[in-house]
Amino acid sequence: MADNLDKIYKLVKLFKTESGEPLEITPGQKQIFETIILRKPKRNWVSCITQYGKSLICSLALILRAETFPEKWTIIGATEKKTRIIMNYVIGHLFDNPLFSSQLELDADSSYDRLRRERSKNRLTFKRGGEIQMLSAQATNSRAVINAVIGFGSQNIIIDDSSLLPDPLHSMIKRMLGGHKDNFLMDIGNPFRRNHFLRSYRDPKYNKIKIAYKQAIKEGRVTPEFIDEMRKEAFFDVLYECNFPDADSVDEKGWSFLFADSFLEEAMNRQVTPKGKKRMGVDIGGGGCYNAYVIRTDNYAYLKHKNRNPDTMLEVGRIQEIAKEEHILPQDIFVDDTGIGHGVSDRLCELGFYVNRIINGEAAEESERFINTRVEIYWEAKEWLKNGGALENNSDFLQLLDIKFKVDSGRRVKLMSKEDMRKLGIESPDVADAFSLTFAPQAIFDIKEIENDINDSPDAVSTGADWDQIEAQ
Repeated sequence: MADNLDKIYKLVKLFKTESGEPLEITPGQKQIFETIILRKPKRNWVSCITQYGKSLICSLALILRAETFPEKWTIIGATEKKTRIIMNYVIGHLFDNPLFSSQLELDADSSYDRLRRERSKNRLTFKRGGEIQMLSAQATNSRAVINAVIGFGSQNIIIDDSSLLPDPLHSMIKRMLGGHKDNFLMDIGNPFRRNHFLRSYRDPKYNKIKIAYKQAIKEGRVTPEFIDEMRKEAFFDVLYECNFPDADSVDEKGWSFLFADSFLEEAMNRQVTPKGKKRMGVDIGGGGCYNAYVIRTDNYAYLKHKNRNPDTMLEVGRIQEIAKEEHILPQDIFVDDTGIGHGVSDRLCELGFYVNRIINGEAAEESERFINTRVEIYWEAKEWLKNGGALENNSDFLQLLDIKFKVDSGRRVKLMSKEDMRKLGIESPDVADAFSLTFAPQAIFDIKEIENDINDSPDAVSTGADWDQIEAQ
């Protein structure tokens, strides 16, 4: 096969770009391509700058390998969506030239046109006996993945987003390969976690292909201007430098601290003159936890009040009193509407005091990046501090040091739950939560309708919810 590489690259030129031009492969992509085409070495670790085109290159190599040899190949991804990317490339590029599509074996109820249009097949077979199968390795389906791979009898496995697979599942996949004397494994991914993916990287038996942003710039896959733009974004070291997180910043389960000690200390010692409109975040504790009130301007945040009052209805009046004292409009108040906080926000709205009701478990606005609202607003809080926001020098804000995050199998950021924090002996971060709520998205209010409701409310004056008085100040 190695002697035929020139002929193989002539075949590669039959593959097309989206604009119909012959597809060109960069030097780094050739490394990945030839590793699969030659099935050498047998153990491979691959990490590339994000959007480098590794999924495309894998698909082209799989097409040529499976059409030539009577062997089975399995693509395993951390999620079905991720796995489908490579399979879609395989199906799409099979139709770049009749030479490729003519080697397909189709079921009686399938057709070339239907396959090209729907791209829904999970398994492709070829006339010379080669096969390609895709499987999702989502945690809920781990046992099914193992059973399917064993049943398929695949001795060639490509794992995409390997670092996001649980260690036990990855171990089972590797053990399964032992049933084939001649086997091949390629682990591909971004080094989000210091798990099996790091152990493979350190293993001298593994061939390493690491393509960071400097090489990608040389190959014309990305511009220096874009790299400079992305330096301030999250996970630059992982996604563009292809480096693992430091050992002291991530645990064995992939959890990292969202706020570093030095980072928080700097924010708490930053001297600023508060400016801009005030927002208030209210976290209703209950169960022995604190009710916390944090106020934030454009550049400064401070703890206004906290208490352990078990009577949540008393907090209804307190919210209105603080709003009047601090000249904060109801539309700039954000109340945790989860659990017992729901009763507080519900009563406020009954009184015509329309606050923002925030449910942390709801879908994030940037649902492709964050698993829910809670992690999204905490991330916004971090960015605000990073960009010069200052915190009151108050030890309660040290709760931020207990907030941990990691990337899930869908490459979305998630936070450690309060329940899991409690199991580790960490108290509920009530003040930190109240601070994060000030970054929640604001509801769309009909100001005139609210004004009428408030002025008509018999409790408006006594509760401090007089709209004209607050708005005038």
